[in-house]
Amino acid sequence: MRKLLYLLFVMLLTMALFTVIACEEDDDDDPTVAENLVGVWLADSTIGDLGNAVTTGSLAGAGWISYQLTLNSNGTYSAEGANPFDQELYGGDGDGVIHYSGTYTIDDSQDPMWIDLTCTTSDLEVFFSTLAAVQPMQPGIFSLNADDDEMTLQWGAKAFEIPRPEAFIAAPGTLVKQ
Repeated sequence: MRKLLYLLFVMLLTMALFTVIACEEDDDDDPTVAENLVGVWLADSTIGDLGNAVTTGSLAGAGWISYQLTLNSNGTYSAEGANPFDQELYGGDGDGVIHYSGTYTIDDSQDPMWIDLTCTTSDLEVFFSTLAAVQPMQPGIFSLNADDDEMTLQWGAKAFEIPRPEAFIAAPGTLVKQ
């Protein structure tokens, strides 16, 4: 009888130990895709890759030399791009820096995942319009690498009747989380 009780005790202790180990491995605290997107993302000549904007809609505009996209947890964004052309066309005050902002939504159930930027403020209305008729201004697709610190993006542009890409094509842009 003692051996039976001892064996039963060892079995219960073993089951309890395996239950604790299994619970520790079950990590329900993994961040969601939306949570992983929150932050500052950058591409320029030293980090990230602007891709080929002319042929693929890879980031924000042809000729840009840097691009920063800030995604906030409340669904708002701000974007800034530097263009070597010191013309008012490429920046509201002629400094060659373009700013626009608004709201964003994602759909991580799509493959590739979708991101839509709705522009509410822009100093470059010719490309980043706040007109309701072209919202969301930039319907896009994105993916994250395994570490969630690099995001590949490609955009359409409703203002120019360029639809959301269905898949990544040659030379997509990649932003690196800061």
